[in-house]
Amino acid sequence: MESKNIFQEASIFEALFQSITDYVVAINKNYQIIMVNDLFKSHFGMDIDNYCYKIWKNREEKCDSCSVERSFQDGQPHWGKEDVVREDGKTVHVLTKSIPIKDGRGEIMYVLQTANDPTLKKNFQAALNKISGNLEIAVTERLKLLEQSEEKYRTIFERSHDAIILTDAKADILEINPAALRIMGFKARDRLAPGSALALFEDPEKLLTFQRKLFREGFVTEFEARLLRKDGTAFDALITSSVIPDIIRQVTGYVMIIRDITKRKKVLKEIEKQNIRLAALNAVSTTVSSSLDLNEVLGSTIEKMVDILEPNSVRIYLLDEEREFLTLAAHKGVSEKFIRKDHVVRRRVGDGLLGITAMTGKIEVVDNLLRSNAPYVNFLIEEGLRSTIYVPLVAKGETVGAMCVSSRSAFKFEPDFVEFLTAIGNQIGVAVHNAELYENIKKAYQGLKDAQEQVIRTEKLASLGKLSATIAHEINNPLSAVLNYIRLMIKLINLGRFTPERLKDISRYLATMESETANCGEVVKNLLAFSRQSATNISANSVEEIIDRTLKLIAHDLELREIEIKKEIEPDLPRVLCDFRQIQQALLNLLSNASEAIGKRGTIWLTSGRSKEGNSIEITISDTGCGIPEEDLKNIFEPFFTTKGEGKGVGLGLSVVYGIITNHNGSIEVKSEPEKGSSFKIRLPAAV
Repeated sequence: MESKNIFQEASIFEALFQSITDYVVAINKNYQIIMVNDLFKSHFGMDIDNYCYKIWKNREEKCDSCSVERSFQDGQPHWGKEDVVREDGKTVHVLTKSIPIKDGRGEIMYVLQTANDPTLKKNFQAALNKISGNLEIAVTERLKLLEQSEEKYRTIFERSHDAIILTDAKADILEINPAALRIMGFKARDRLAPGSALALFEDPEKLLTFQRKLFREGFVTEFEARLLRKDGTAFDALITSSVIPDIIRQVTGYVMIIRDITKRKKVLKEIEKQNIRLAALNAVSTTVSSSLDLNEVLGSTIEKMVDILEPNSVRIYLLDEEREFLTLAAHKGVSEKFIRKDHVVRRRVGDGLLGITAMTGKIEVVDNLLRSNAPYVNFLIEEGLRSTIYVPLVAKGETVGAMCVSSRSAFKFEPDFVEFLTAIGNQIGVAVHNAELYENIKKAYQGLKDAQEQVIRTEKLASLGKLSATIAHEINNPLSAVLNYIRLMIKLINLGRFTPERLKDISRYLATMESETANCGEVVKNLLAFSRQSATNISANSVEEIIDRTLKLIAHDLELREIEIKKEIEPDLPRVLCDFRQIQQALLNLLSNASEAIGKRGTIWLTSGRSKEGNSIEITISDTGCGIPEEDLKNIFEPFFTTKGEGKGVGLGLSVVYGIITNHNGSIEVKSEPEKGSSFKIRLPAAV
């Protein structure tokens, strides 16, 4: 018996010796390496899953005579001699043996190939003999390292804040850490047999997705699912899992790391809620700042609130000027039948929760209308509403209206949500205030415009007064000529000298009369066109025509003062967008001022052409008059500013000119030097 044991020990030692001194590698049917021993790793590397012929022979294709292939085919061991290339590039001649390894059903799982390097074996034998004395120490040190490694693993396993679950191949739980006991709601005694890991999933579809991913890829990272605690309550979790394979890559179990993200999801949900509210507030703020039309602002605000916050109903009420009644200004989410009710359309301040909100400027909240006995609650319930909050609309510290936000379910208005609705109410209050300011500005502007038009009419009448003498003379001269010829022809008739021989003279007299009468008619026509009161009529007009018509009105005055007009008009000028009569009025005022500045004998230059930019037309009127002092230049367009003597003007002429030009989206500028004259340049937009 003792000799048998000695023999067995000798055989085991011999087998161990052969294994240590041989290269050992396991190869599957695809010629892929699935397992190697340490000696193989040190000489050929650790490139698992690579092809054996690449690692062994440094070839790109498998060998023609492959002992591994033969072992797979006939299930028998095969021997051979081969040259292999080590990682350092050295070629070694080895003796190989291929042994098929079968499972319980007799099927070949892989071929275990060993290769013996005689040279290496001899060297190893010598080295082994040399270090055999230290072998026990080396083994002891290795065991110590293994114990330390296991201690580290155990520390991580026990102290992890995440749940760690180990299962067998059927997913039955084998072991769980303390964190898993806490997270999953297990007791300490449940640690040994807590059941199947598959039963932890609340949603079967989620479980199926998880399994497919795990089986397909061998691992799953941060898979989100709801898991069940022992008491049946669910929580949100992130699961990281991987398979545990054996040496032949058969699944022997699973490891699952579970992190409870319920609090994190709650925080993320709260952040998302805040982002939605900020988006709504930003949208409302943008709407308020993008328009001054109150109806448009209120309508857009309600649309944004419904789209982003998804309340079931929003109504906005505004106070009247007397601050006695609230009037419905905008709404969404309620029926026409509800809106037609008198107390919905109009409500006295202080009446019901809506009226109280407007009166006190304080928020009123009803989380459940079914439990409220406030006035008008029944009408809200009939409409299908179950909760409402009334928010004052405030601008500059003053309540200007109220907003009702309602839900069709009993909804608890949390303090942060109430604060958020208050912010929206303040934004709407600002919109109401801005709209009121805008309306006031519009009224003021219209009043100013009316006053300016009145000033223009007044100045026009003053200009007519100045022109009356000139016009009278202009008409009187041709009328005198006509009258003289009429008297002459009457005298000829009375003396019997109205004979056929005198027809030529009579024809000449009539032609002159016709010409002079036409001149009178033209003067009267221009005067009527100039003085006619009508609304502003903007159209495309010829600059040259406006200038010519204006010059006809003042031509006689310039002739009496012996003032020369030098006109220069650029050919093919575009038309300008203007009111013909108003621009004529402005030019006439400037020409009259130039005439008065010259007094007697001088020159007026009147030029017109395109601006340098090409998008406007310039008209320049320059004179050789007395000029304007530098200190007066900044005031000349001010109403009632004048440097003329008493009774010679009220200072409205240039003010009217400035108003007319700016109302046409044009500009006017002046340059002047005392005793050298003045120059006024007008720019008017060209018609496209």
